[in-house]
Amino acid sequence: MTPEPANTPHVTPENADGIPVTFPKGLLGFERLTAFTLFEPKDGYPLKFLQSNENAEVSFICIDPVTVKRDYQVPLTPEEAEALALEAPEDALILTLVVVPEDPRHMTTNLAGPLIINIRTRVGRQIILSSETYPLRCPILLQD
Repeated sequence: MTPEPANTPHVTPENADGIPVTFPKGLLGFERLTAFTLFEPKDGYPLKFLQSNENAEVSFICIDPVTVKRDYQVPLTPEEAEALALEAPEDALILTLVVVPEDPRHMTTNLAGPLIINIRTRVGRQIILSSETYPLRCPILLQD
């Protein structure tokens, strides 16, 4: 077992307060899993962690997409906003899933499949945007 570097955040239910979030339709590829906990490191680290409450082996790394693409916007349909009971834009927390390959310098985020979470009700939904608008694999770190 290799120890983690001291500066690597290790957030688990045992050492951080999480926010329960329900995704009634699950996430793509994980439709049967609906109960999650969102962990946000307290040190300002930009990555967040979404852990399934139903399967300990399923967790995701997330990021605020605006940190990657400053003009990122999610055009919600009235039906999507109603399904999430969003009363105001500031009720929505928008996150995108991150893929960290063997070489973390090449990590990407999926801007075409954001998670929209109503921070009041703690209910979320993954929506699919046109891949022509946003890429499935947007680099997070600037490349040389």
